[in-house]
Amino acid sequence: MKLSLAVLAVALLSSQLIACAAPVSATKCGKDAAPHPEIGGEILFNCVDFAPRPGTGFYLLDVATGQVMPVIADHAWNTDPAWSPDGERIAYVSTKDGETAIYVVALAGGKITRLTRGGGWNGNPTWSPDGQWIMFDSSRDGPNAGARSLFVVRPDGTDLRRITHGPDYTGQPSWAPDGKRVSFLWGRPHNAANIFTMSPDGSDQRQLTHREGDVEVGAGYGRWSPDSSQIVFLAFERSTSHVAPVNSSLFVTSADGTETRRVNVGLGRSDGMPDWSPDGHWIAFRVDAGDWIDLVVMRPDGSHLARLTLDGVDKDWPRWRP
Repeated sequence: MKLSLAVLAVALLSSQLIACAAPVSATKCGKDAAPHPEIGGEILFNCVDFAPRPGTGFYLLDVATGQVMPVIADHAWNTDPAWSPDGERIAYVSTKDGETAIYVVALAGGKITRLTRGGGWNGNPTWSPDGQWIMFDSSRDGPNAGARSLFVVRPDGTDLRRITHGPDYTGQPSWAPDGKRVSFLWGRPHNAANIFTMSPDGSDQRQLTHREGDVEVGAGYGRWSPDSSQIVFLAFERSTSHVAPVNSSLFVTSADGTETRRVNVGLGRSDGMPDWSPDGHWIAFRVDAGDWIDLVVMRPDGSHLARLTLDGVDKDWPRWRP
């Protein structure tokens, strides 16, 4: 299965971070974004920067105006951002302390709290709708480096609990807004990965997608719609292109998996990291067209495509602010 990890660093704490000066960014990320007042909202994303050294920073795009502000630029690899339900905190993955750990940053004041310790790979945080828990995947205590299990922890780093057990990959969790289900990816070595759902305690696991084949053609990165009735996800497919023998497209499935539809044919070599707008009227995602990588939105039926950023710089993980 393809586990996407973006790259880069740039700014530490945007102009909305109280008591901190705005960070200075040396990248073009989002600087050529077009205004879209008919869409509106704010989208967080990460972007590659090579000055003064390679890393990934977080940026906040005001979709209506096209303005972009740096949020985190500590010259580490920062990825996998997840908004708290109130839109005031961000859980994310960073290598800032020499390990792949999960942190929470408060936009008001810029306080950063480290949630995980003890090594291993920790990634893909998602908040419970009441803001009391963060679920994530981790290789800690796993039988091998490729295995993942799901854990929950409080936003202050206390009360760590393991949710899933086993030798396979169970990762990429997404907590439904109504709090009743969690979608996640289940993958076995040499087999296509698929989207499942479960109760937040790990019970009642149900398979939604039925991709078949090897690891190159699985599903991934499911995200719930605001009304918890649908999940958008990406699926990898073989192509006839010598440049990109495997590309990815976006699909939407019902919460029980009985109705699945393709919502776009891959616009580039890789379409990925989809996320619903808070009103459910738009889906934002990343398009890698080969010579440019930018953020794009469309309606849930695949219509009204609009390219939000125009700079072409490597970016990923678009996440709408609640």
